[in-house]
Amino acid sequence: MLSRPASLAAAAVVALTASVSVQAAGTPSNRGVGVNLNGFDYFSPDVATIDQFKRAGGWFTQCTYPRDASCKNFANGQSGWDTLEQSKMNVDANGWPKSLPAAGDTTVKYRAVSVLMFQDDARVHAAGKYTVVYDGEGTIEYAMAGTKVAAESKPNRDIVNVTNSGSEGMLLTIRATNPSNYIRNIRVLPPGGVCSGDKSVFSLTSADCTAKGLGSLITFENLDGRMWHPNYVKDLKGFRTLRFLDWNRTNTSPLANWEDRPRWNDALWTGPAGVPVNAMVTLANEVGADPWINLPTHATDEYALRFARQLKQVLAPKLNLIVEYSNEPWNYGFSQALWMRDQAAATWPDQIAKGVSVYDLQPSWYGMRSAQLCKIIKTEFGADAARVKCVFNGQASNSWVSKQQMDCPYAVSKIGQACYKGMDAMSVAPYFGGYIGEMSVRSTVRTWYSEPDGGLNKLFQEILGQDANGNKVTPPLYGKTRESYIDGAVAQVKTWMTANKNEATARGLPLMAYEGGQHLIMAPGDTDQQWLNLMTAANRDPRMGTAYTRTLADWQAVGGQAYTLFNHVYKPSKYGVWGLKETVNQTSNVKWQAVLPYRDTKPCWWAGCTR
Repeated sequence: MLSRPASLAAAAVVALTASVSVQAAGTPSNRGVGVNLNGFDYFSPDVATIDQFKRAGGWFTQCTYPRDASCKNFANGQSGWDTLEQSKMNVDANGWPKSLPAAGDTTVKYRAVSVLMFQDDARVHAAGKYTVVYDGEGTIEYAMAGTKVAAESKPNRDIVNVTNSGSEGMLLTIRATNPSNYIRNIRVLPPGGVCSGDKSVFSLTSADCTAKGLGSLITFENLDGRMWHPNYVKDLKGFRTLRFLDWNRTNTSPLANWEDRPRWNDALWTGPAGVPVNAMVTLANEVGADPWINLPTHATDEYALRFARQLKQVLAPKLNLIVEYSNEPWNYGFSQALWMRDQAAATWPDQIAKGVSVYDLQPSWYGMRSAQLCKIIKTEFGADAARVKCVFNGQASNSWVSKQQMDCPYAVSKIGQACYKGMDAMSVAPYFGGYIGEMSVRSTVRTWYSEPDGGLNKLFQEILGQDANGNKVTPPLYGKTRESYIDGAVAQVKTWMTANKNEATARGLPLMAYEGGQHLIMAPGDTDQQWLNLMTAANRDPRMGTAYTRTLADWQAVGGQAYTLFNHVYKPSKYGVWGLKETVNQTSNVKWQAVLPYRDTKPCWWAGCTR
């Protein structure tokens, strides 16, 4: 790697690297509810990092005709916007482009590389003047939502005016770079900073800090090596757990070997394996929450060992590390479930020959692999092994899956004991109402659309088993699908909680919730805009807050431990209305308001939960 010159950007990299191991820790939470974080992407409706470049979209290759004579005669989906030549880029170990093709290069069409930023319909990024600092020599251009303010810019420091009036985002392009001192360590810093009297408080101006009695403004450019935006940290403080399922792309990650992991100093944290795990832990440390991290489906034993070795050094005192192998191994809508099924078949061909279904074998394989990886991690933690909490991922609506994972009957002869004896908890996702979006009941649901409220009363009768006045009613889908429950969808889920709690308790394990909340969705291929409108409206209706309050009370009554909601921030779409908030700046969402007491005031409820 080339040596880095002294500069603002280089100094920031050094400071950020140091902060991996010297990270300020927040007071550990004694609440009982946690939250899943939204994916770390350029289109996410939140602002997790101060340096916005970390969540830019991946590099893509571009050319412009007639400036670039190569920019013509495209094939196979190529265009000037994206020549589809990313694999031919010359990048360093951290992903920074080391050179660009010469004007006369006939082997490729591209002449510039770009990333997209801020492309979110919710427009949550701040409008105003951003500071872009970088090392190296070359030319960076800005387009779409970004315009360089030439009069205020100088080498290695651009001032860019960014708007947020549309959803097109900002295009950042490296148009030229010196191969002997190439552009790298780009940081895109938003307006504002923190107050000198309290660096946890965000402010746009010194006047704001002075008015709060908190000294003067320290701009983000001049702030020490902090990674996480203070408003993001403020939003999360109080939650007991932060689950990073989507930060490490668990459902699609190809990662197997530790050496291929994302790194703190990578140019971007939006690659196929997502955010570095040590970065996840630094956020959890600052928030004061237990990091809940999903190991990659294909993780090797060496990965688990090195994972433990690194995180043992980073995890703040008094926090626990919650470890979950993969995600939803029973959900055959995800590729990992199919892969694990095939591993089970390869592990026990004798059982297949006897006529045992591979789908009966698969929970044993998952339980076995979970226990194996857990043992490696706990061994590496040594005297601190009790701080590692290894959890199974069971199916809420089918406690048989939980039982099979814990007992792993087909694996006992291989590992010498039932899998639950090497684990710390069973976890499930007690979502309610998922069946309401299924096409099998859509003909009935469509009759609700013509009602004056668009169907909200009928929908909440199904969810709560009550009318608008709180009187018990028969849910309108009862008898039309076997999944509808006489007391409503929320009450149905309590029966699932109880069944899984009984299985866990019988084996001496607590029950946790890895996800949970409402599950109103559109089935694959569903194009019913009225249903999307209805499920979106339902998530903004006060009765949804009531449903959340009830399901959390049910969880507590059943004896469940930490309940990790799904998820923090998510913009409504055909893919779901998952967010407690629709944008990070929103505070009035009914689900968010229902959950805030669990974040801020309600204590945890199980024995030994206070720390």
